[in-house]
Amino acid sequence: MAAVTDPAAPPPEVLGLDHAGIVVPDLNQAVEFYVRAFDVEVVGWEDETDADADALGLPGEHVRLRGALLRAGGCLLEVHQYLTPTGQTSRRVCDTGIGHLAFAVSDIDAAYTRLQDEGVSFNTEPRSIIYGFYAGRRWVYGQDPWGTVIELCQHPENQKGHL
Repeated sequence: MAAVTDPAAPPPEVLGLDHAGIVVPDLNQAVEFYVRAFDVEVVGWEDETDADADALGLPGEHVRLRGALLRAGGCLLEVHQYLTPTGQTSRRVCDTGIGHLAFAVSDIDAAYTRLQDEGVSFNTEPRSIIYGFYAGRRWVYGQDPWGTVIELCQHPENQKGHL
């Protein structure tokens, strides 16, 4: 049953974006990769557990998963491995939903080269934005070893406040 709220009450305060979540086929490999490639910190591990299929939008399924929570700068990344059911392995960057994870870097050329060695496959070499709000920003898109779309972005000095 849905909760009844007072229409005259102020809306609840939004505190900010809490985390983004990705699904991978092998949790241990993915955590190792993100720690090594992006220098993230492991905040905690979620043991193998049954999860509420209806709440996750998977009615009628037996959902069993495990996960980890990673800190990347001021953001959190939740990584899950679904043991049952297993999902599809591919989606395009233009498909509805989360399109990519973006990591700000201080030297995009060095990060590009290092991350290729870690298994990130990039679509192109880093590009520069010439006009508009993001003018001066450098960026490149690629995929982690499991197909999650990754963006590297290097902000010009006058845009550091946007981070």
